[in-house]
Amino acid sequence: MSIPLLSRAAALFLSLAVSPVLLACPQGQHEVCIADCVCVPDPGPIFGDIQENMGRMAASALETWLIQSRETALREGSEPIPADIREQMRPYFSEQVLDAARFKVGEGDELNIGAAVMHNQDTEAVTLVDVIVFRSLNDAMENLPLWAHELKHVEQYQQWGVKEFATRYSRDFDAVESPAYEMQTRVTRALQAKK
Repeated sequence: MSIPLLSRAAALFLSLAVSPVLLACPQGQHEVCIADCVCVPDPGPIFGDIQENMGRMAASALETWLIQSRETALREGSEPIPADIREQMRPYFSEQVLDAARFKVGEGDELNIGAAVMHNQDTEAVTLVDVIVFRSLNDAMENLPLWAHELKHVEQYQQWGVKEFATRYSRDFDAVESPAYEMQTRVTRALQAKK
């Protein structure tokens, strides 16, 4: 099966994105990620606006991919949050977030971002705007900390919109993921305290 040009371009732009985060590199160097990350001298004086333009292209490709993948997931079928999960998430999220979120299990269409991300064996779920795609039925029915993580992303999409979410994620995915991991840890600790 051939991959459409848009999907190939999106993958290329995302893989070539140059991270503005300087935490891992010495001063005067930037992290560049193409399959793996390395530190290189600051390309700013040499390349000018190329880094910024690549970031915009990566964000635009990610935004398009997220929207198309969400539409595919909805077309394939999704469900509201299970009632018992919803009840346990009420202390952490607004009704607006809980009402908007839907879920499905499995990868579905091979070309959507859910499938692309979930080929990473460490990824248990991915949030496509307001549709959470879980790798396993067990996680969808029982993994409250994972639900908390993914619902935090639904909340972020609501606060920022898809375009801003994609822009922030392509610039510094850790800044987007950190609040979700914090929420996941918060729920994990609350569950452990109940035992």
